[in-house]
Amino acid sequence: MTTETPKHALLAAAMCFACAAAHGRSADMQIPSTIVATIDVQQTAPPVSKYEFGMVIEHTRTLIYRSLWSEMLDDRKFFFPISSREPDVPAPQQGGPIRNMQLRKWRPVGPDDVVVVDKDQPFVGDQSPRIELDSSTPHGIRQSGLVLVKGKKYTGRIYLRGTPAGKVSISLIWGEGENDRQTVSFTAVTKDYKKFPFNFTSQADASAASLEIVGTGIGNFHIGAVSLMPTDNVGGFRPDTIALLRQLHSGMWRLPGGNFASDWNWYDSVGDIDKRPPMFDYAWNAMQTNDVGMDEFMTLCKLIDTEPYITVNAGFGDTHSAAEEVEYMNGSVNSRLGLCGHTMAILSPTT
Repeated sequence: MTTETPKHALLAAAMCFACAAAHGRSADMQIPSTIVATIDVQQTAPPVSKYEFGMVIEHTRTLIYRSLWSEMLDDRKFFFPISSREPDVPAPQQGGPIRNMQLRKWRPVGPDDVVVVDKDQPFVGDQSPRIELDSSTPHGIRQSGLVLVKGKKYTGRIYLRGTPAGKVSISLIWGEGENDRQTVSFTAVTKDYKKFPFNFTSQADASAASLEIVGTGIGNFHIGAVSLMPTDNVGGFRPDTIALLRQLHSGMWRLPGGNFASDWNWYDSVGDIDKRPPMFDYAWNAMQTNDVGMDEFMTLCKLIDTEPYITVNAGFGDTHSAAEEVEYMNGSVNSRLGLCGHTMAILSPTT
């Protein structure tokens, strides 16, 4: 056994001695009571790049559709089944709960069997609800859990087709009383889908209001899609959230960032907003309506005064779709997709 001191031990001892000596010297130094700093305002540096401070936003569950977008209805294009019963085990594509952010569901008005999700010639996506009519008892669907403000105005649209002998109505309901609702009726329903606009004004504050779509008569009617927004929306977005985001003064926003983009087909997010098919996002175990797509992202960036940083699908996408996305966003009106992008940019997101 050797008694020689290892070199690393000697090095450690030397460092400790040096630190102790430095501490002793600092204790003897006089600390001034006043510190004087001189700032030369004539000397400037280049401005900080606006790209130093940016944001990223992703379709994470209901992040965009609850906090940014003004749409009040969940599953407005009828991706999920419609039933009065909950599934035994809430599976992902049945709208099962995740992180306490479960979607509001459509429920039948009347027996369950009067509402059928019809896959024959759906308006959008894979299916559209078909409601079998009764001459005296209203049949249809209802979604509850809506929040209303007394005196606030709401606007919407619904796509309907059906047998001529049917009468369809839509009601905004804020209470249990007979008069605690406002109803708009549609009598010009035909065999082809037609868009019907409607407007409501709530007469009370409510935290569990409902939207009800019912019909009476002979035959049936189909609902293609339905939308309900406060009339004070700004290009489809919530004005209160937009005001807060403007205060961030972000230089750029990356859109649509995150894992969501790896399984997303951007082609489904442009064109007629009511005809964009809903899709299931397996990254976040959620259904997305594709209402907030490429053109809506551009509207958002204009509203919050930031520059868009557009991403492409590097997961299941390919170079062709990425190149066409770039052309859609940046191409001139003389290019095929650039003309489409220009045309959509001048349309309102909620038309």
